[in-house]
Amino acid sequence: MKYYIELTLFDYPDYRMYELWGRLYMQLHLALVEVKDNQDKVNVGVSFPEYHFDEIKQIGALGSKIRLFAQERITLEQLNIRKWLNRLVDYVHISPIFEVPDDIKGYAIYNRVQVKNNAERLARRQLKKHQNLDFEQTVLRYQNIVTTCHLPYISFKSLSSKRPFNLFIEKKEVPPTLNVASFNTYGLGTNCALPEF
Repeated sequence: MKYYIELTLFDYPDYRMYELWGRLYMQLHLALVEVKDNQDKVNVGVSFPEYHFDEIKQIGALGSKIRLFAQERITLEQLNIRKWLNRLVDYVHISPIFEVPDDIKGYAIYNRVQVKNNAERLARRQLKKHQNLDFEQTVLRYQNIVTTCHLPYISFKSLSSKRPFNLFIEKKEVPPTLNVASFNTYGLGTNCALPEF
Protein backbone atom coordinates (compact mmCIF):
# COMPACT_ATOMS: atom_id res chain seq x y z
CA MET A 1 0.00 0.00 0.00
CA LYS A 2 1.46 3.30 -1.06
CA TYR A 3 -1.17 5.96 -0.21
CA TYR A 4 -3.45 6.72 2.70
CA ILE A 5 -5.97 9.13 4.18
CA GLU A 6 -6.20 9.55 7.94
CA LEU A 7 -9.51 10.25 9.66
CA THR A 8 -9.44 11.59 13.23
CA LEU A 9 -12.59 11.51 15.34
CA PHE A 10 -13.14 14.39 17.77
CA ASP A 11 -14.61 13.67 21.19
CA TYR A 12 -17.60 16.03 21.46
CA PRO A 13 -20.18 16.19 24.26
CA ASP A 14 -23.14 15.71 21.89
CA TYR A 15 -21.73 12.40 20.54
CA ARG A 16 -20.01 9.68 22.49
CA MET A 17 -17.01 8.21 20.73
CA TYR A 18 -18.71 4.85 20.15
CA GLU A 19 -21.73 6.61 18.56
CA LEU A 20 -19.43 8.59 16.31
CA TRP A 21 -17.59 5.40 15.30
CA GLY A 22 -20.93 3.86 14.33
CA ARG A 23 -21.97 6.84 12.20
CA LEU A 24 -18.55 7.15 10.55
CA TYR A 25 -18.26 3.45 9.80
CA MET A 26 -21.75 3.25 8.32
CA GLN A 27 -20.81 6.00 5.87
CA LEU A 28 -17.44 4.38 5.14
CA HIS A 29 -19.20 1.06 4.48
CA LEU A 30 -21.60 2.77 2.04
CA ALA A 31 -18.67 4.43 0.26
CA LEU A 32 -16.87 1.09 -0.07
CA VAL A 33 -20.02 -0.62 -1.36
CA GLU A 34 -20.08 1.96 -4.16
CA VAL A 35 -16.56 0.99 -5.33
CA LYS A 36 -16.75 -2.80 -4.89
CA ASP A 37 -16.12 -5.17 -7.76
CA ASN A 38 -18.42 -7.98 -8.92
CA GLN A 39 -17.01 -10.26 -6.19
CA ASP A 40 -17.86 -7.72 -3.44
CA LYS A 41 -14.17 -6.85 -2.94
CA VAL A 42 -12.62 -3.40 -2.72
CA ASN A 43 -9.08 -2.08 -3.12
CA VAL A 44 -9.21 0.07 0.02
CA GLY A 45 -8.13 -1.31 3.37
CA VAL A 46 -8.49 0.22 6.82
CA SER A 47 -6.20 0.28 9.82
CA PHE A 48 -6.61 1.63 13.32
CA PRO A 49 -3.29 3.23 14.42
CA GLU A 50 -4.40 3.54 18.08
CA TYR A 51 -5.87 0.02 18.30
CA HIS A 52 -5.02 -1.83 21.48
CA PHE A 53 -6.25 -5.03 23.09
CA ASP A 54 -5.08 -6.48 26.40
CA GLU A 55 -5.51 -10.25 26.13
CA ILE A 56 -5.09 -10.78 29.87
CA LYS A 57 -7.67 -8.19 30.95
CA GLN A 58 -9.80 -8.84 27.83
CA ILE A 59 -10.36 -5.14 27.13
CA GLY A 60 -9.44 -2.97 24.20
CA ALA A 61 -10.31 0.06 22.12
CA LEU A 62 -10.03 1.31 18.55
CA GLY A 63 -8.77 4.76 19.54
CA SER A 64 -9.75 7.89 17.62
CA LYS A 65 -8.02 7.38 14.25
CA ILE A 66 -8.60 5.29 11.16
CA ARG A 67 -6.47 5.14 8.03
CA LEU A 68 -7.74 4.28 4.56
CA PHE A 69 -5.04 2.66 2.40
CA ALA A 70 -4.82 2.07 -1.33
CA GLN A 71 -2.13 0.99 -3.75
CA GLU A 72 -2.87 3.88 -6.11
CA ARG A 73 -3.70 7.52 -5.36
CA ILE A 74 -6.60 7.50 -7.83
CA THR A 75 -8.36 4.78 -5.82
CA LEU A 76 -8.61 7.10 -2.82
CA GLU A 77 -9.60 10.02 -5.03
CA GLN A 78 -12.42 7.97 -6.56
CA LEU A 79 -13.58 6.88 -3.11
CA ASN A 80 -14.29 10.57 -2.40
CA ILE A 81 -14.60 10.04 1.34
CA ARG A 82 -15.29 13.75 1.98
CA LYS A 83 -18.60 13.41 0.13
CA TRP A 84 -19.62 10.45 2.28
CA LEU A 85 -18.63 12.13 5.55
CA ASN A 86 -20.01 15.59 4.77
CA ARG A 87 -22.58 15.36 7.61
CA LEU A 88 -19.82 14.49 10.08
CA VAL A 89 -17.44 17.31 9.12
CA ASP A 90 -17.73 18.87 12.61
CA TYR A 91 -16.75 15.59 14.26
CA VAL A 92 -14.12 14.11 11.93
CA HIS A 93 -10.92 15.58 10.51
CA ILE A 94 -10.11 14.22 7.05
CA SER A 95 -6.49 14.50 5.98
CA PRO A 96 -5.39 14.94 2.39
CA ILE A 97 -3.98 11.92 0.56
CA PHE A 98 -0.44 11.17 1.76
CA GLU A 99 2.25 8.77 0.59
CA VAL A 100 3.03 6.04 3.10
CA PRO A 101 6.28 7.04 4.85
CA ASP A 102 9.46 5.01 4.56
CA ASP A 103 9.91 4.57 8.34
CA ILE A 104 7.35 1.83 8.96
CA LYS A 105 7.19 0.11 12.38
CA GLY A 106 5.67 -3.08 11.04
CA TYR A 107 2.65 -4.56 9.29
CA ALA A 108 -0.75 -5.70 10.51
CA ILE A 109 -3.89 -7.34 9.23
CA TYR A 110 -7.25 -6.10 10.47
CA ASN A 111 -10.06 -8.58 10.05
CA ARG A 112 -13.65 -9.07 11.10
CA VAL A 113 -14.41 -11.66 13.77
CA GLN A 114 -17.93 -13.05 13.60
CA VAL A 115 -19.13 -14.18 17.00
CA LYS A 116 -21.61 -17.00 17.50
CA ASN A 117 -23.53 -15.34 20.33
CA ASN A 118 -27.20 -16.22 19.88
CA ALA A 119 -28.20 -19.88 20.10
CA GLU A 120 -31.76 -19.24 18.89
CA ARG A 121 -30.57 -17.34 15.80
CA LEU A 122 -28.10 -20.13 15.00
CA ALA A 123 -30.85 -22.72 15.47
CA ARG A 124 -33.24 -20.84 13.14
CA ARG A 125 -30.53 -20.65 10.50
CA GLN A 126 -29.93 -24.41 10.82
CA LEU A 127 -33.67 -25.14 10.59
CA LYS A 128 -33.85 -23.28 7.27
CA LYS A 129 -31.33 -25.75 5.88
CA HIS A 130 -32.66 -28.86 7.63
CA GLN A 131 -36.40 -28.59 8.20
CA ASN A 132 -36.68 -32.02 9.82
CA LEU A 133 -34.86 -30.88 13.01
CA ASP A 134 -36.55 -30.02 16.30
CA PHE A 135 -36.15 -26.34 17.28
CA GLU A 136 -35.65 -26.90 21.04
CA GLN A 137 -33.05 -29.62 20.52
CA THR A 138 -31.22 -27.47 17.98
CA VAL A 139 -31.15 -24.53 20.43
CA LEU A 140 -29.74 -26.80 23.14
CA ARG A 141 -27.04 -28.04 20.78
CA TYR A 142 -26.02 -24.48 19.87
CA GLN A 143 -25.93 -23.27 23.48
CA ASN A 144 -22.70 -25.22 23.89
CA ILE A 145 -20.93 -23.29 21.13
CA VAL A 146 -22.17 -19.77 21.89
CA THR A 147 -19.16 -17.54 22.50
CA THR A 148 -18.47 -14.06 23.77
CA CYS A 149 -15.96 -11.65 22.36
CA HIS A 150 -14.06 -8.84 24.05
CA LEU A 151 -12.29 -7.46 20.98
CA PRO A 152 -12.81 -3.79 20.09
CA TYR A 153 -15.93 -3.31 18.01
CA ILE A 154 -18.11 -0.80 16.21
CA SER A 155 -21.88 -0.89 16.76
CA PHE A 156 -24.26 0.02 13.98
CA LYS A 157 -27.39 -1.13 12.22
CA SER A 158 -27.49 -3.43 9.21
CA LEU A 159 -29.07 -1.68 6.25
CA SER A 160 -30.41 -4.96 4.87
CA SER A 161 -31.93 -6.49 8.04
CA LYS A 162 -32.35 -3.24 10.04
CA ARG A 163 -30.94 -5.08 13.06
CA PRO A 164 -28.15 -3.71 15.24
CA PHE A 165 -24.89 -5.62 15.24
CA ASN A 166 -21.34 -5.33 16.47
CA LEU A 167 -18.48 -5.41 13.99
CA PHE A 168 -15.67 -7.02 16.05
CA ILE A 169 -12.20 -6.15 14.76
CA GLU A 170 -9.05 -8.17 15.37
CA LYS A 171 -5.51 -6.98 14.71
CA LYS A 172 -2.71 -9.41 13.86
CA GLU A 173 0.86 -8.21 13.50
CA VAL A 174 2.42 -9.97 10.52
CA PRO A 175 5.42 -9.80 8.19
CA PRO A 176 4.85 -7.83 4.99
CA THR A 177 2.96 -9.74 2.32
CA LEU A 178 2.84 -9.27 -1.41
CA ASN A 179 -0.76 -10.41 -1.75
CA VAL A 180 -3.11 -8.49 -3.98
CA ALA A 181 -4.98 -5.93 -1.91
CA SER A 182 -8.49 -7.30 -1.55
CA PHE A 183 -10.79 -6.21 1.25
CA ASN A 184 -14.46 -6.59 2.09
CA THR A 185 -16.89 -3.67 2.10
CA TYR A 186 -15.85 -2.85 5.66
CA GLY A 187 -12.25 -2.35 4.51
CA LEU A 188 -11.15 -5.44 6.45
CA GLY A 189 -9.28 -8.42 5.06
CA THR A 190 -7.54 -11.60 6.10
CA ASN A 191 -4.60 -11.69 3.71
CA CYS A 192 -3.25 -8.19 3.06
CA ALA A 193 -0.86 -6.58 5.52
CA LEU A 194 -1.14 -2.84 6.03
CA PRO A 195 1.78 -0.65 7.12
CA GLU A 196 1.93 0.53 10.73
CA PHE A 197 3.59 3.87 11.47
